[in-house]
Amino acid sequence: MAVAQLRFGPVALLVVLSALAVTPLYNYPVAGAIEPAAKQISTNTPQCSGSQKLAVFGDGDCSPKPITVPVTASSSTNPPPRPLYVVAPTRPGNYPVFLFAHGTFISNNLYSGLLSHISSHGYIVVAPQVYTLSLPCELEEIEYLEQVTNWMPSATALPSHLPPGVLPDFDKLAVGGHSRGGKSAFALALGLCTKPLKLTISAVVGVDPVAGVSKNSRTDPVILTYVPESLNLSVPVAVIGSGLGNQSEVIDLPACAPNWVNHAEFYSECMAPKSHLVADDYGHMDVVDDVSWFERDFKGMFDFALTKLMCKGASGLFSSREKMRKGVGGIVVAFLDAYLGGGGSDDYLAILESPLEVDSPVKLTVGYKLEKGTAAAGDI
Repeated sequence: MAVAQLRFGPVALLVVLSALAVTPLYNYPVAGAIEPAAKQISTNTPQCSGSQKLAVFGDGDCSPKPITVPVTASSSTNPPPRPLYVVAPTRPGNYPVFLFAHGTFISNNLYSGLLSHISSHGYIVVAPQVYTLSLPCELEEIEYLEQVTNWMPSATALPSHLPPGVLPDFDKLAVGGHSRGGKSAFALALGLCTKPLKLTISAVVGVDPVAGVSKNSRTDPVILTYVPESLNLSVPVAVIGSGLGNQSEVIDLPACAPNWVNHAEFYSECMAPKSHLVADDYGHMDVVDDVSWFERDFKGMFDFALTKLMCKGASGLFSSREKMRKGVGGIVVAFLDAYLGGGGSDDYLAILESPLEVDSPVKLTVGYKLEKGTAAAGDI
């Protein structure tokens, strides 16, 4: 991605396009038999449950509530360093926290469907709006994420904005993000920020992460080294990819998740425990909300162009992306349940072991390595 400050308009659109590259397709083998469950995976009893055969792909019963937290100060609260879109359960209890970073020029509330699905299963999701009218250097973006992370635990910070009786369990913090935000989440977990984090990150999720234009043009800080298992995160990692992300939507226009800087390379360079789940028939933007082409304001038209016209996807211009949101949301929930102790490991292991047999809304190809030095047959 370009790192200069830019304004919305034609130039910004061109920047989004120029930050991506057309690359050949990548083939993913189907996972085979799985190794016994790793010791790191939790088997705790869930607080909230879903309603389908494989619960994580259905809506949970925690009744999520979206909360907008502005940066304006008030007499009773400590304002966040960046505007926040928070989705929290309304059922009283202690819940793990999932910090989510948005993709390039995407509003944090355009992930409302995905984040609500995750929260409905018993997670407090915090999505900062890192930038809006300008695209900062990614180093600056990581600093913003660090500031939000260090702001959250104060009693007058995140806890003061949650529904009555809902408490964040900061001992169970996961970070994740989509596209460029996915790479920023990895960088945050690697400690590539100027100040130490006050909280410990326990898991990382990359939703179609992208690290730059190409292998020879990666954004700073450069984290991909093209050496397998060189990213020493020391925590479980789930990398979720789109099968169509490395294809261009229109001839002569670039792809949104180019090979060598996309999910496949992130997975290759992570250490175990790690998993790689690819939605074969879906594209880079299929995780965001459905945006109507009837929007009359500039922001609405920009969102439609950004999420519907620039990246190859499974859905047509006017069709729903709900299956991809449910699929990705279910994977994230299963992963977090397994490693943060929400609902145990059964659903996650079922997805890894039999991706073609579970009732996933999307077709999945899976690779995984659950323990250091021990690869399952499905490892990519």
